[in-house]
Amino acid sequence: MSFDLFRVIRPEVAALRAYHVEAPPGDRPWVKLDANESPFALGSAMREELAAELAKALAGVELHRYPDPEARELRRLLARDLGVTPEQVLATNGSDEAIQMLLTAVAGPGVTVAAPVPTFVMYELSARVLGLRFLGVPLSDGFDLDAAQFCAALKVVPPRLVFLAWPNNPTGRLYDVAAVEEIVRLCNGQGCEALVVVDEAYTHYAGQTFLPKLGQYPNLVILRTLSKIGLAGIRLGILVANAALVEEVNKVRLPYNVNSLSQAAARVVLRHPEVVKEHASAVVRERDRVLSRLREVPGLTVYPSQANFFLIRTARPGDEVFRGLFERGILVRNFSRTPSLADCLRVTIGTPEENEAFLSALSAVCGHGR
Repeated sequence: MSFDLFRVIRPEVAALRAYHVEAPPGDRPWVKLDANESPFALGSAMREELAAELAKALAGVELHRYPDPEARELRRLLARDLGVTPEQVLATNGSDEAIQMLLTAVAGPGVTVAAPVPTFVMYELSARVLGLRFLGVPLSDGFDLDAAQFCAALKVVPPRLVFLAWPNNPTGRLYDVAAVEEIVRLCNGQGCEALVVVDEAYTHYAGQTFLPKLGQYPNLVILRTLSKIGLAGIRLGILVANAALVEEVNKVRLPYNVNSLSQAAARVVLRHPEVVKEHASAVVRERDRVLSRLREVPGLTVYPSQANFFLIRTARPGDEVFRGLFERGILVRNFSRTPSLADCLRVTIGTPEENEAFLSALSAVCGHGR
């Protein structure tokens, strides 16, 4: 009798599709606007001093030893930067690990996880991997959050964990503060009891945060990441909450989860907040310029964005526009086959030169340029 893999793998896992990242052929230069990364390299010629500091820090790492399991110095710097105590901070291997840790901490038979949809796919994927139910409450036609509708859904199917990407990915929408706070209050024992995770991955481009609300709501969790501000390669996520909540979530953290090189690189960059602010400001200026140009292109619906990316809906089939851009060396994220995002493409803001290449290619694909 032959071995049957699917008698071993859980049905919930077998039914899923893995998170897919498109790997372009390496036979040509690409304008890479598909992953919401910062277009600016922190180790560029403009940052020679920073690069030297970083090289020195990395040279001092003892690779034959395990990293600091608690990332104490890094958490101290993060806490200082965020205006909280180190006991309120958990360093993670990217915010994806923080999402998984939160889900693991609340997991159990029949547990529901909720989020507005469309949103970051890993909320649902990670929940289903653990055998949890996922409640996706649709956003409005313009991708806004209807707090009354969302809260009504939570009352019918009370969740144990709620994810609110703020700004939302892939729509770029920054929900109204009052709407988010209404959901946090509802889940703080005023209708149900659940952790509410405000994922602020793109906060540097939005300029708003729920950090001041932490002391007011014991069920509030804030996620941050360094991936969107120039350090995607080191995979560092940040979970911030009240100390008691952090202590419980820390119990499901894998040992030595943040490696020594990532800790060292992050410590250096956190000592130079002016670099991060300068790059974020440059991205915001480019975002507003590109969105203004796109609004002049016929056949496009351009959605407002407070992130380092934006969403467009094309009058032509989205797959066709995506292929046209791809053939011209432009990589964007294609969401055309997602039901609520039919014919939608998500585009990351790049350097001015990359953005011009995208605008020129899009105009050509849509029949409005060379």
